[in-house]
Amino acid sequence: MFPPARSIVWAIGFVLLSTLIFGPLVQTGNKLLAVAFPIVQLIWVRSFGHMVWMLILFWPTNGWAMFKTRHPAIQLGRSALLLLSSICWISGIPDVPLALAGIIGFTAPIMVVILSIPMLGERVGPHRWGAVAAGFIGALVVLRPNESGISFDIWLLFGASLAFALYQILTRMLSEEENPATTQTYTVIIQLIATSLLLPFVFKLPEASDNVAWIAFAAIGVFGGFRHFFVVKALEHAPASFVSPFFYTELIGVTLMGLLVFGNFPDAWTWLGAAIIMASGLYITHRETIGAR
Repeated sequence: MFPPARSIVWAIGFVLLSTLIFGPLVQTGNKLLAVAFPIVQLIWVRSFGHMVWMLILFWPTNGWAMFKTRHPAIQLGRSALLLLSSICWISGIPDVPLALAGIIGFTAPIMVVILSIPMLGERVGPHRWGAVAAGFIGALVVLRPNESGISFDIWLLFGASLAFALYQILTRMLSEEENPATTQTYTVIIQLIATSLLLPFVFKLPEASDNVAWIAFAAIGVFGGFRHFFVVKALEHAPASFVSPFFYTELIGVTLMGLLVFGNFPDAWTWLGAAIIMASGLYITHRETIGAR
């Protein structure tokens, strides 16, 4: 059943807050800090902020039940994959324009289609295969590889997208069997535990006068929590099949932040490739919605 109009408006509003404001602020903070601070420290700050918001959201109604899972191996595997994705992403983003990194991130839904065949036993028809092919053509348009090949930083970002696609596959496995509060909470447990153990050995305090670093850490911690908070709220008001296409609006936010903070703006070929990748992702979502019905 389609949600009422008021819920649709709220869902769109929450997604746009996440994608146009808080998501780009988090990505900008990561890019600024990854040059001078340990990756472990950045991931810990983001994971801690995420966990705080999960406790605020789910503890009042779930209590300790939010940590009880019937599939601990899959839940911990999801969290480990998200940790791997974060490591690859933050490692690759310092020398890659923010908008280009965001576009590469949009290839994850295309990878999900391919991975769903061996991992979920799904049958992929010609429509979705066509969308997958179009998505990879879009990626080639964006990257335009030459005789020097594709840089290692770009491969790291694709690695991050692959790990995130695997994370989404495992999330699908749990979607009908686990409490959403539990799944959201376990998302960052491995990240938080692993980085908490390593943090004392690598922690680097920003200088008191380094206002940019302090603001950037606030962005990835506090704003990162807001980012996840608004995604959760959006999914409370509308199904994922309706909400998902609006996540592509994050490209607008990261492009603006890339221009304002780093002076980078995508060229015409990059925009063309991005349009192909986003059209591919939107069509995949459309076909999966039809299949679900």
